[in-house]
Amino acid sequence: MDGPPQPAPPRRETPWRLIVFGVLAVYAILIVLFNRDEVEVSFVFFTARISLLVLVLLCVGLGFAVGYLFDQIRDRRRGA
Repeated sequence: MDGPPQPAPPRRETPWRLIVFGVLAVYAILIVLFNRDEVEVSFVFFTARISLLVLVLLCVGLGFAVGYLFDQIRDRRRGA
């Protein structure tokens, strides 16, 4: 019954993308859970009570928008 040696079973690659996605999903859930508190925010002309997470997302969105606009202005000045 001794025949030629059996080849080793193929190694399975580690699904790195799935692991990274899982870690990011857990991180996103933790951000939501830790930032559920409501805070009072003054918007110059009015005041509102909103979730801290909404405030963080609002600030991030505002930062991206301002960065995009400044990038457009800088590109126009370089082109002229």
